[in-house]
Amino acid sequence: MDRCDNRLSWAAGKKKVLCVGNAVIDCISIVRRFPRGMRTERSIKGYFQRGGHAANTATVLRNLGMSVELFCLLSNNPMFRILLDDMRLRGIEIDNCPRCENPPPFSSVILSKASKTCTITNCSSLFPYVTLEDFQKLDLGKYGWIHFKGSQSKVTAEMMKLVAAYNEEHEEKILISMDVNAELKDIFPLTSYCDYVFFSKQLGFEHGWNQPRDACKTIDKMLRQRCGINLKRPFVVFLWGSRGAGLLDHNSSYSRSHAVKQRRIVDSLGAGEAFVGSFIYAVYVRQRTNSAAADFANRMASHKCRRAGFDHMADILVAPVL
Repeated sequence: MDRCDNRLSWAAGKKKVLCVGNAVIDCISIVRRFPRGMRTERSIKGYFQRGGHAANTATVLRNLGMSVELFCLLSNNPMFRILLDDMRLRGIEIDNCPRCENPPPFSSVILSKASKTCTITNCSSLFPYVTLEDFQKLDLGKYGWIHFKGSQSKVTAEMMKLVAAYNEEHEEKILISMDVNAELKDIFPLTSYCDYVFFSKQLGFEHGWNQPRDACKTIDKMLRQRCGINLKRPFVVFLWGSRGAGLLDHNSSYSRSHAVKQRRIVDSLGAGEAFVGSFIYAVYVRQRTNSAAADFANRMASHKCRRAGFDHMADILVAPVL
């Protein structure tokens, strides 16, 4: 039995993880330094790859040996076909994804070697999103965890309500998580349906929160001000890049999970999804505590940055003895 099959055994008996969101084409340019205005900068290397929060998280989970399904709207455009073939080859299920004829969404990514920064320009605003009707066709009994991208608040809220209704009728519950990178005012009500919510550092900076502790305390205040009966209190993770992550538990207690410093950073694109996928794996598959899962996720996100992509992430895992 090969090493990949050994890794798969950790997740034996676990239901699928469903990732709801988007899949895009990333157009990546690696440059020595970020281009200045009105100047031409020659790229060291350029390539295309599959991207998008949900697609990347699904890739991380699959590389860690989990059974995973992606649920998003996919383009039938020939340019996108190679990415669909890649997901099938990896074993990421996409059979329930609706299709459309629209040109696929894409992102332009500039990776600067000098500053070790990643600059992203998204071009996906005109691409349609999955509908509630599409989601209703899914057999929720197949999933043990559903991770949502924090966007399209109205339709996402309706999807979460369906999962909450399923949980009320079944003893084996589906865990719900969500990542939030923008539109905090519109997305925040959805936290009431979640077991875990991941916020980004970029979101914190947009709101003037300069420290993970400040960000978590503000979120805590917002959670306390909600109105309603039996509102779910999620475990909050505020990703803060090289400073690790701020953690806020169900009792409003704050703690910090420190980042693992990496001497040589090759590719930081997707480090956030590496953290989220690794956290889900540690909690759902390995049954670790939330704080231990955050420490593991920080280590895996750091390891991801050593090389491009996600395929090397599981190299540092110790396979179980079968």
